[in-house]
Amino acid sequence: MAFLFRFWLIKTLPGGLFPDEAANGLDVNSILDGDVQPFYERGNGREALFFYFLAAVVAAFGRGPWQHHIVSAGFGLAAVIATYFLTKRMFGKNTALLAAFFMAVSSYAVTVTRTAFRANLVPFFATMAILFTVRFFQDKKHKYLNAILAGGFFGLGFYTYTSFRMMLALAIGFKILLLLASRDKVRQIFAKFWRYKLAAAGAFALTMLPLAGYFLTHPGSLVGRAGQVSIFSPALNHGDVAGTFLGVFRQTIVSFFAYGDLNWRHNVSGYAFLSPLISPFFAVALIVFTVAGFQLLKQAWHRQIKEQTFYMALVAAWFWLMLVPEITTAEGIPHGLRLIGVMPAIFILPAWAVNRLWQKIKSYNYRDARAVIAIIFLSAVFLYNFYLYFGVAAGSPEYYYAFRSDLTAVSEYLNSRNKKETTYLSLDKFSVQTVDYLTTATNNPYLLVDPAHTYEVKLKKGDQVVFTMSTLYDQTKFSQTHRRAQLVREERNQFGQIIMLVYEQP
Repeated sequence: MAFLFRFWLIKTLPGGLFPDEAANGLDVNSILDGDVQPFYERGNGREALFFYFLAAVVAAFGRGPWQHHIVSAGFGLAAVIATYFLTKRMFGKNTALLAAFFMAVSSYAVTVTRTAFRANLVPFFATMAILFTVRFFQDKKHKYLNAILAGGFFGLGFYTYTSFRMMLALAIGFKILLLLASRDKVRQIFAKFWRYKLAAAGAFALTMLPLAGYFLTHPGSLVGRAGQVSIFSPALNHGDVAGTFLGVFRQTIVSFFAYGDLNWRHNVSGYAFLSPLISPFFAVALIVFTVAGFQLLKQAWHRQIKEQTFYMALVAAWFWLMLVPEITTAEGIPHGLRLIGVMPAIFILPAWAVNRLWQKIKSYNYRDARAVIAIIFLSAVFLYNFYLYFGVAAGSPEYYYAFRSDLTAVSEYLNSRNKKETTYLSLDKFSVQTVDYLTTATNNPYLLVDPAHTYEVKLKKGDQVVFTMSTLYDQTKFSQTHRRAQLVREERNQFGQIIMLVYEQP
């Protein structure tokens, strides 16, 4: 199921490479040229792990939109599998199957994981770090291996996306809580576990060393864009930090039930992040799990921690802490990409609630009715999400334009023409990142001109000017100025919209 939703039609849906995605490709070019860094400064700075996976795929299959999208889709699939195994250990097989199913078909999860952004690594690495930590405490065997893998995945997570840093707060918070619960026998616990702790710390330090070294020499890169969109920025809060925070918090919580992210690259525009079929269960479970967090504090104080309370509090804390990168920013709210760290938790929560309800239903002796209810419910969840992505999104011209699919067609034309000195491309400096990347193999065979000044270009015989979907407005003034220039090529998308115009001077 997860594979179907993430890879079906991946070569044509979404079909384009948004300039921010292409900027990753420009860093891939650097990697393939031997410039190996743990962090790249392009676009306010970005952690590099995702780019190395991209580089491997590009080296094998070449440059193009689908080559990027299969990497993020692959990590989306891996995150579903990891969520299943973690949930199974905490709440049992039935809850795990439901959590994996909800995540596998979620239109929000599918949209994001078919977008080539490094943030897609966060759910996987966060889940794997927690999974091996839970395995360490549950399993009597392979203690060293689990400790090393927990520390390694935790360290690698810092190479994914800024929001992963909240995992540090999660780890420290639960470490303090466990110390509180064991305060009368700290020495015995240290004597028993110090070797394992050293192994985990060593794996963490080893993976973190390159990135830590980079930030020591480039301290300004540690915060990057986060400072620009913070609720503490006077340009965004207008002098009312508390009011801005409350407004963002309200919009964020509402987005799980209604009015989700409008950005087609992060979500099916405007739809809630969760299906209305599971959002009520999410709400109930979130309350129950949050209350469990306070119960855990009480249990820790009385040195009597219960395993189920611990896991419930862990999921609640995971959700609330990973909400921080969203609710402390004030731009583009709700923002599906900044929220990506909550993704495993928002599917574990309703899965737990649905399973609890199912256990109560099972107590009634109506087996056939139960089977019908289960089939109808699961089918409805599947069909709703399938329709949102493969119906609403796939049938929306805005979705394809959000990924600038026109720039893929333009790049293909420029590569086929391959005449740099006689080809002018009317495009802005942000959007041209896609064309820069997709024409790497032909050494960028075009001369970039500012769209607003394209009409000023002095053309010679045989010169061509290429307009993209975003610069069609500028084509009007160009045509009025260059009346002899002839339209030699026009391309339209599947919706009949013009995506490229090519004029040639006779």
